[in-house]
Amino acid sequence: DVFRRTTRGFARGNLTIEGFGGAVPRLEIDFQNEFLVAKQDGEVVATVPDMICIVAEETGEPISTERLHYGTRVSVLVVPGAAALKTPEALRVVGPSAFGYDIKFKPLPGDLPDNGEVFGRGRISF
Repeated sequence: DVFRRTTRGFARGNLTIEGFGGAVPRLEIDFQNEFLVAKQDGEVVATVPDMICIVAEETGEPISTERLHYGTRVSVLVVPGAAALKTPEALRVVGPSAFGYDIKFKPLPGDLPDNGEVFGRGRISF
């Protein structure tokens, strides 16, 4: 399911990704021109400034917020943001609170420069 609206020049909304095969829980992602917060079964699993990326399952091609649509098979990856973006000063500007969320930045487990995490594959669904 993809809900999208344009507000003050930004594409804002959220999407729900249902895992296929029953192995992957539901993933919900909020966006404002970029993917901001990912929740798995209601628990925050990734936030900006880490990069939440959605790619086409078959090709690996990135899918932007404008190109999301129902039925697309996708993989979601999270890539650690630069350390400079994770200082308290930077998080005030690029962290979740800068986009109106009342949540703290959640670093990836083992947050190393080359440590991305795959949360699963699924299909955008209603």
